[in-house]
Amino acid sequence: MNLELLRVATGGASGNEIAVLAYEARRPRGVTIVAGHGYSSSKHNLDSLCAFLASHGFGVYSLDFPGHKLGASGGYLGSVGDLIDAVRAVIALARERGAQIVYTLGHSMGAATALCAAGADPSIVGAVSIATGYGRPQALQAFAGRGTVDLRSTYVDGCTLPEIADQWGAKLDEALPKLAGRPTFFIAAERDAMVTRASVQDLFDRAPDPKTFATVASDHTFAGENSRSAVLDWLSERHPR
Repeated sequence: MNLELLRVATGGASGNEIAVLAYEARRPRGVTIVAGHGYSSSKHNLDSLCAFLASHGFGVYSLDFPGHKLGASGGYLGSVGDLIDAVRAVIALARERGAQIVYTLGHSMGAATALCAAGADPSIVGAVSIATGYGRPQALQAFAGRGTVDLRSTYVDGCTLPEIADQWGAKLDEALPKLAGRPTFFIAAERDAMVTRASVQDLFDRAPDPKTFATVASDHTFAGENSRSAVLDWLSERHPR
């Protein structure tokens, strides 16, 4: 596997420039994945999954969302539109570099972004959604009414997690029907204190066919890493060597 650090402008009013790791497979299958991390995290959280998929022949572009201080992008996260613009920019970069069969993939906030970006782009073959659900995450519901709770907002220049969560419902309602006829994979983590299995199931139920649901042994934070085998099996069914 070869690893390359790239930077790409996202376009739009934000003017953000983001950092992207390109994982080049040594024995490529001709399939590319654009991957996005969760709120307040970075592309490092998905490295284990991305490197694993690249070792099995899948090219991967993993990005740092704007405004996330643990990442290398800088910039400012003004809305979920900035998240979707970032994924679109990386899809365009992947296509400029020869990618033809492209999937989007994400964890938590990045999963909602992956679904929305795929819904808006009919050329995307399918999407993988890890540890995200429909409606407000369980942790935000639990903290409601308890006063101000940080929820790692100081890790991000821009929108707080509750602000991001409040924007997702309408975006997902718009995106999901547009995925009809394209495969989607929804993964829940059995020990997830942020996003319940029921919430992931609700999102899955709202999605059109063809779709697949799985549960992995994990908490929320490491759901990407612990989904490696499940994601590989799902992709390999569609793109065997």
